[in-house]
Amino acid sequence: MFTLVFKEFTHVVFTALPPSFSLHKTMILLGLDASTPKGSVALLQDGEIIAESVADSAFSDQLLVLIDTVLNALEGGLDKVDGFCVTTGPGSFTGLRVGVSLIKGLVLATEKPFWGINTLEAYANLVQPTSHPISPILDARKKEVYTARFKYIDDELVRETPDQAVSPQELCEQTQEPTVFFGGGLEPYSELLASQLGDKFIASTQNHTVAASATLLAYHRFRENPCFDLDTLNIHYVRKSEAELNSNILNQEVIKHGH
Repeated sequence: MFTLVFKEFTHVVFTALPPSFSLHKTMILLGLDASTPKGSVALLQDGEIIAESVADSAFSDQLLVLIDTVLNALEGGLDKVDGFCVTTGPGSFTGLRVGVSLIKGLVLATEKPFWGINTLEAYANLVQPTSHPISPILDARKKEVYTARFKYIDDELVRETPDQAVSPQELCEQTQEPTVFFGGGLEPYSELLASQLGDKFIASTQNHTVAASATLLAYHRFRENPCFDLDTLNIHYVRKSEAELNSNILNQEVIKHGH
């Protein structure tokens, strides 16, 4: 098993494609999701998921074990991986930081490219093509959910709304037609949504992990635009963290009282 050291990353740009990287069908990608309560890792080869695993949490030690586990399906291990992908939010603030830091460490260690994938889009991509809109849901705490609306047009997943943090009641008010609801945040609010929406509430289940879905998106839609500049790998929080909110309140108090 390998070990990575986490640290603050300075500006890093790989100005040339590594010799081992090419946009061929046999590209091997390692994907990671730490934005959801249970982190996951997936390995893609020849456009197909060949291994995936789910953790009990998104803490870095568990994710490293998952990476080691899925790499056992690949002869040659990490050296054979052509690139990496990671979900960039919205989701757990701590998990997102862990996931992005881990991928940055792998990119620095291997000089391979990476792709950042929106978490809600990765969730929506888990739903089979349907004529109904799709609203993935993640628990945003504070009695809110992270959500967005997607729709399949000619079998291609298209985003219809930006990511947002709203109450389940607000989500019900926004839902004007039968919609597929899906995601880790659905469980605590499924009864409320079903009672409020009636026939407009359609629940769905998943066959793959979020990491696998993100990796498939990276391969099929974004592989011709690999990223090498780690400064472009940004976390999409949607809303400010508790620490940032408390800091803003403190600054306002200081300004108010002139201290």
